[in-house]
Amino acid sequence: MTPPVTTAHALLAAVQQYGPTVDGDDLAFTADPPAELDALLSVLHTGVRAALTGRRWWGSTTEKPRVIELNPAAPIPAGITLLSVEGDQRWDRIAPDAHLDNSGLFAHAPAKGR
Repeated sequence: MTPPVTTAHALLAAVQQYGPTVDGDDLAFTADPPAELDALLSVLHTGVRAALTGRRWWGSTTEKPRVIELNPAAPIPAGITLLSVEGDQRWDRIAPDAHLDNSGLFAHAPAKGR
């Protein structure tokens, strides 16, 4: 039995056999990953792109806007609601239900600003 995916690095390992590539600001695959990974990819696709390209992965909050560098090998820090990869033109908002449906992707300690 494989451990649950809780980080972008773990998700990258889980989708490696499907040929992940980066196409501009998008994550693409040479073969379709299983549907059960769709919910994880909807949250962690920016972290997977960051890991694939070697660029920094950024997170931000909406309550007190601040940007922190995220670690693709760790869960998303508490309070982070926006994600981006270094060089992206926009931020991706984490859907509110992602915290309920995939709570293992998120740490519970407050994020520290830079």
